[in-house]
This record gives sequence, structure tokens and C-alpha cells, in this order.
Amino acid sequence: MTRAGALTLIVLTAVWAASVAGFADDLTAEQVLDRTRAAWQGDSFHGFAVLDVTQGSQTSSYRFEVWTKGENDALLRILEPADQAGSGYLMTNDELWYYSPQVGSSVKLPSIALGSSVFGAGPALDDLFRSTLSQDYDVTMTVQSSSYLLTLVPRPDTPVVYGRLEIEADADFVMRQIVYYDQRGGVLQTATFTDDVTLSDRVLSTTITVVEANGDMTVEHVIDPQFGVEIDPSVFTLEFLENP
Repeated sequence: MTRAGALTLIVLTAVWAASVAGFADDLTAEQVLDRTRAAWQGDSFHGFAVLDVTQGSQTSSYRFEVWTKGENDALLRILEPADQAGSGYLMTNDELWYYSPQVGSSVKLPSIALGSSVFGAGPALDDLFRSTLSQDYDVTMTVQSSSYLLTLVPRPDTPVVYGRLEIEADADFVMRQIVYYDQRGGVLQTATFTDDVTLSDRVLSTTITVVEANGDMTVEHVIDPQFGVEIDPSVFTLEFLENP
């Protein structure tokens, strides 16, 4: 190796090491998780999404609208297909409710239902509520060359279905991947985040592809995302869930 080549290698190595050291020294695991959560969830959110769920050789499409405020208030209303339009889920005051126009009344669900897939496959209700990164986990961190790898383990007696989550977030605290594990350490599903858009105060991935261990796949496209919007408190009520 020439002297110039060796010098270049030393400089590049030093830059890489400094970058990694900066990642590790500047922020704790909890701070990285907080910033990643803020980038994904925000103080409030309103938007639409299209979900294509593929199970075996069959694909079903859904469209829904979602409102969230903080970590405790969220409402999801299904808009399509027609036979499910008007049904939805409400989370508020530590309670979870489901409403179906066919039934005509709301049914209270156990909180563990947040970890269940809404449409038989793909994202859980917790994911669609944008509350995946809840306070119910303890977090540790590994710093990689250009990203953070967060490992989230549920706290004792926490009603979650996952044994742990592994989340990769880039330097802008944008999630790139989540791997969901069961209680025995097996991979349940992997979510990949792509198609970034730049909003006024954040970068947001608008396509989330979820591949399950059995090969089923769900692709979610986020449409017209809005953060920091004023949401009337009446949105997070049974009255609004049942009578939009």
C-alpha cells in the first residue's frame, strides 16, 4: 500500500470511529427511543392509509383513517371495503373498544388485543395506532456504523404479546426496520420502512412492508400524514366512534 493510500485508510477509519463514538456518547438508549418515538408518533397525528394484505395467493385491500394524540388516545375507522366501512377501534383512558355498525354497539376489548392483527395478518392494532414504541418496554442500544439498534424487552406483568422488539433507526431517528419476536425468541414478523417524505419538522417513511414468518405479507401506504394537528377531544369518545 502506498503512503497516500495508508493515510487515506487511517483518515477514513478515524472518521468512522468518531461517527460511531458520537452515536454512542451523545445519547442514551432511552433518549434515542424517545426521539424515534417522537419522529414516528408525534404529539398528535391524523392521516389515511391503504393496506394490502396477502395471505397465500389471495390479496385483500383495506382503507382506513386514524387519529392519535400522545400515547393514550387513538381512533381508527375502517373506510373500505364496504362491508366493513364504519367499524373501528378506540383507545382512551386505558380502555380499548371495538365498534361494528352491524352490531350497533361498542364492545370493550382486553388491552392484549392491541397486539393482534386487525385484518387477520400484518400490522397489529398497536402499530396502526402508531403506538408501537410504548413505555411498556425496557430498552438497550447497540451503536452501528450509521444507525442505532434498539432492543426492547417488555417489563414484568406488561400485557404485550411480544418477547422483544429489535428496532433499527437511522441518524435522523427514522425507523428502518422492526423485528418482532415471540416469547421463545422466534421471529414473528419483520417490518421494513421505505419511501420517505420530508414534512416540516420530520422525515417520515410512508410505506411499511410487513413480512410474517409464514410468508404472508402486508404493505401499508400512509396517505396525507399530518403531525401536530389540533384534534377535538370529542374524537376520542364512544359517541364519535359510533356516530362519526
